[in-house]
Amino acid sequence: MKNQFSLYDLLILIGIIQGIIISVLLLKSKKNRISNKFLALGVLSFSFLSSKTLLQTLHLWDTNTFRYFPNGIELALPPLMYFYVKALVTPKFTFKKKDWLHFVPFFISQTFAFIVYFSVLKTTNFYEKDTIAKKFRFNDIKSLEEYLLLISLMIYLFYGYKKMKNYRIWLNNTISDNTFPDLGWLKNIFKIFVIIGVFSLINNSLDIFFDFKSKTVLHWNLLILFITVLIYYLGLQGYLQPDYTFNKNEIIVDENTPSHLANDVFATIVKKLEKAMVVDKLFLNPKLTIYELSNKLKTPQRILSQAINQHFKISFRDFINEYRLEEVKSKLKNSNNSHMSILGIALDCGFNSEASFYRIFKKNTGISPKEFIQKNTK
Repeated sequence: MKNQFSLYDLLILIGIIQGIIISVLLLKSKKNRISNKFLALGVLSFSFLSSKTLLQTLHLWDTNTFRYFPNGIELALPPLMYFYVKALVTPKFTFKKKDWLHFVPFFISQTFAFIVYFSVLKTTNFYEKDTIAKKFRFNDIKSLEEYLLLISLMIYLFYGYKKMKNYRIWLNNTISDNTFPDLGWLKNIFKIFVIIGVFSLINNSLDIFFDFKSKTVLHWNLLILFITVLIYYLGLQGYLQPDYTFNKNEIIVDENTPSHLANDVFATIVKKLEKAMVVDKLFLNPKLTIYELSNKLKTPQRILSQAINQHFKISFRDFINEYRLEEVKSKLKNSNNSHMSILGIALDCGFNSEASFYRIFKKNTGISPKEFIQKNTK
């Protein structure tokens, strides 16, 4: 059968080429070196996964060389993305020998794929090839791998999301630096992987209960096309991220930790906090951490964090930003500061990120800084 190169094939091929290029860029990048290695391997795995559909659409499966071509890369994807997140949020992360156990299913799958491929390669007769593969229960094993992939995806998504959530809790209760990465973009990645999981579950259900696979492969082609878009988004977003290297000296504050502070102790800590903000204006330090604040107030960090959460009903980061915001609003109202730019005032008040300042200002006031000035100078 003559190969026909369609628009669909072109889109898949572009995605694969982009994936390979971005993988190389990620491996060469000096930022987030450890985590980017996992991301590069993940993007490369997605590219290999996308190549599977070309075997069918270009009828390469009907050639001697590419029939039963070994490509069992799917089971490597969930642990690779999990270790990418773990490497991002774990200071001085190192990949230990025991971590290789996460990739055992992938190694077994790929080894099986090679055994089948080289077993059928010795004959050019397609009927004999299929007979040999059938003896290996090739189709049954591949179906089992698809179910195992869905289970693996759910497990690693759960633990990856848990890692990210704990990091966000630590960040909000410890760091006031607005340039510090919050990994917000990873939420979209988790959502996309959930969509892939649901998509795969629906496709498998259609094949099992309605025998869709014998009638059409459109549902699987749509999934591969979606993955092709993911390759571009995932690789580009990861490559453009700032360097996440940081020291996590401060403790992780669990938001579910019960606080039972005595009333007199609680009142004393609140007074110390208010003095530190109103009189000493410690919030003007753009890199203020709860670790530094606890040393300044001579109060244990965990108790200080609990007092902020319990009394002000917000995180440490929001607590500091509220004082910064009030300082900005006060200066914007003062005509003596009209010679200063809005960003200049924001930087003087402890903000060190233009994007985060405008986002926080709009979120808390409902209007932009310019609109605030216009409203308060009439």
